[in-house]
Amino acid sequence: MGPEGTQKGAVVEQRGVSVVTVEERTVGHVCLVTLRGRLDRNSAPEVRLELRRTIAGGSGALHVDLAEVDIGDAAGLGVLVEALRHTRRVRRRMHVVAADERTRRLMRRARLGGLLVTVGDDDRMLTGAAG
Repeated sequence: MGPEGTQKGAVVEQRGVSVVTVEERTVGHVCLVTLRGRLDRNSAPEVRLELRRTIAGGSGALHVDLAEVDIGDAAGLGVLVEALRHTRRVRRRMHVVAADERTRRLMRRARLGGLLVTVGDDDRMLTGAAG
């Protein structure tokens, strides 16, 4: 991860059409990754790669914002499972700090509900304070 307050982004493309954008923002020891778009079998490989780079390149907590993501199929959930495993291997923590109700339901059914945390504003999200 870069110095405090850094911001990076990537657009995952499938056949010339943007499917998912990945935005990374670091404040202190917390990295917030915001995903936007449709996370499915078409976009999963590239999103997986972006998350692996983010996890490998940093330290501290990883917070994932899924508020603007449509998880289209099992491959989308698989990306989250793999990211969780990878963060644990490198002794980091991962939390999903924002998700719509459908995504929350899917995560609970997939036994990923433990990743969900409730936070208020971006500052609390980035400092790791739950509310």
